[in-house]
Amino acid sequence: MSTPTSELRTIIERLPFSVDDTAAANNAFRRWRNGSDPDAERIVDMWTYCYICRYFLSKSSQGTFDHASDTDELTTRAYRKVLDNRDGVRNPDRYANWVSVICKNTFLNYTRRDQFSESVEEEEGPTLTAEKRQSVAEVGFVREALDEAIGRLPQYLQKPARLYFLEDREFEEISDAVDKPVATVRTYKHKAVKRLRTDERLQEYVDRPNI
Repeated sequence: MSTPTSELRTIIERLPFSVDDTAAANNAFRRWRNGSDPDAERIVDMWTYCYICRYFLSKSSQGTFDHASDTDELTTRAYRKVLDNRDGVRNPDRYANWVSVICKNTFLNYTRRDQFSESVEEEEGPTLTAEKRQSVAEVGFVREALDEAIGRLPQYLQKPARLYFLEDREFEEISDAVDKPVATVRTYKHKAVKRLRTDERLQEYVDRPNI
């Protein structure tokens, strides 16, 4: 999905509203989902494409990527993820926010590809760390340990924990996915943290001097 800035500008100019007008994007998404506007899907696709392209072009302009091709790769990855999963967006008013989260998570996953650092508590909780850089095999093994530890949680905690720790989802996204209020999701997260702290295999990879 190679998109020169001139081509992106042309597509942006064809949008009936600004890329920054997230309310209009949400409204177009709603019209498409309701089937009330035959042109709405095209508009939603255009806005989504423009937003994602602009997001990663902005990151590229800051010298963030190791290779020029990374911009195209991440743009393609994020766009495909949106297309594959947007049928699950139940609240049209959150579509633009959901797309922005997809972009952010795709970028974060890119920045973590060489060094895995996964916290299971924001403040004083244990953190899975790599001393400097770990091999792909080592990183995969650490993630496998976390995934297996989550699999030993009570059933009702497993899905929220996987979405939070392994997929970097926002609380609002997890709330939609498990059909529970955000406050309940936060409670689930803290319960999962307490149990993960005592998982013996996981603790082999956890730096926890203050626990």
